[in-house]
Amino acid sequence: MKRIALLLLSLLLLVGCVGAGAKAAGLSPLQAPSDPPASTPEPQHDGPFLSYHFYEQPNWESITSGTLFSCDLDQDGQEEPVTFQLRPNDEWATAITWNGKTTIIDGGEELVSAEVLDLDPVSPWYNLLVTVDYGSDSYVTVELHPEDGQLILGKTIDGDYAWREGALWFSERSDLLGTNFGERSYHGDDLIPDSEWLTMSYIPTQEELETEQEELIDVGSLIHCACDVPCYIDGKPATLPQDTLLYCVRFMDPNVDLIMEVCTLDGTIAQLRFFDDEDEPHEADRIFTMEIESYFDNLLFAD
Repeated sequence: MKRIALLLLSLLLLVGCVGAGAKAAGLSPLQAPSDPPASTPEPQHDGPFLSYHFYEQPNWESITSGTLFSCDLDQDGQEEPVTFQLRPNDEWATAITWNGKTTIIDGGEELVSAEVLDLDPVSPWYNLLVTVDYGSDSYVTVELHPEDGQLILGKTIDGDYAWREGALWFSERSDLLGTNFGERSYHGDDLIPDSEWLTMSYIPTQEELETEQEELIDVGSLIHCACDVPCYIDGKPATLPQDTLLYCVRFMDPNVDLIMEVCTLDGTIAQLRFFDDEDEPHEADRIFTMEIESYFDNLLFAD
């Protein structure tokens, strides 16, 4: 009996110690610390490790073909040259040859750059990104990768890109309120966008709004409302009064919806909803029933 009593006393003391420790840790006596949830580490993508920039080449004005670099694109342990030819067969195109086989990029005869990177470490190939200029600094970027011994055309994005903050950021054009450019990041072999929204590449600072207002209006970065403009504020129908000054903050992927988010000088955030040109889907020509340029008098559009 004495041994049983001593055993019970030891158990009670042990429970008391556990309870005191839990109390000191801010936990109730019945709550035990749990293991942190298992996390799946995100793949660590490296930036481009091979690059060719056309306009950095000596005598680039006279170049019509050449070798971009040698690379083991299919990761079989053997490097092969990757070459290009501008205007193959006098076509408005760029030809990329790898492993003795040629792939044609239509619509651009001016090569801007080509880079190799690994957009998905799980896939058994490297990615080749080729940017071409199809007119007036209008860039398009094409992803290519090897399959069955030849380069396959993947996704095409209207815009150029930069690698920063460990991600691939594309600059894409909008012509909703004049010509502007927005940025968003992409990931994976299929170049999947990380957001439906693109943040404006240039947003005026508070200092610029206070000291350079006239200059911003002249170049269309600060937009003047020529009349009352229908909009949405906090998701509800509203109106921006005539003579309101505003600047663009971000716009939605035109394949999703035609929406531009703007900010007025007093900090009001509003969304403008646009409607399709009947002849050009995903290209806006009006806000409700009126032409876009009827609402604003200083929009600037690039060619």
